Amino acid sequence: MHLIKSFTVSTCLVAILAGCGTVPTHDVDGPADVKNYDRSLYERTSVTGSSLYDRLGGRNVIAEFVDDAVERILVNDRIAHHFDGVDIPDLKFHLTEQICQLAGGPCVYEGMDMESAHFALDITAAEFNALVEDFQQAMRANDVAYGLENQVLALLAPMKPAVIRQ
Repeated sequence: MHLIKSFTVSTCLVAILAGCGTVPTHDVDGPADVKNYDRSLYERTSVTGSSLYDRLGGRNVIAEFVDDAVERILVNDRIAHHFDGVDIPDLKFHLTEQICQLAGGPCVYEGMDMESAHFALDITAAEFNALVEDFQQAMRANDVAYGLENQVLALLAPMKPAVIRQ
């Protein structure tokens, strides 16, 4: 059953990511190209009146699965080399703030836009998918509900075109 669920999640994720052919350049809140994100996607995936941030359990829960995901990434032979020389505590902080803000929380992401942050890294689709897998595993290990996991991934999916260079 777990294998079927994992396959279904992976299939859904691939379908979501495949549909992200362009980076949105505007949304109802103003220019989105600053951080390569279209906030309306969150609004379309939100199924209740409460924010994804609240449904996840707040910043501490996000920080926990981000910390776990980054630790997994650092030992993932497929992508760890991209993080050589990176300030890991700073990376964890910025990822947490970004997901927190995108999920409707009170955080303010002040990091780089995705294209600038990843431009020189020559990241492939396979490497991007490896990072997504690490995030999936981290969320599962931190008991993030399946539906919420998919909503977090849906927040990050529009960034794919800004991150991949190959």
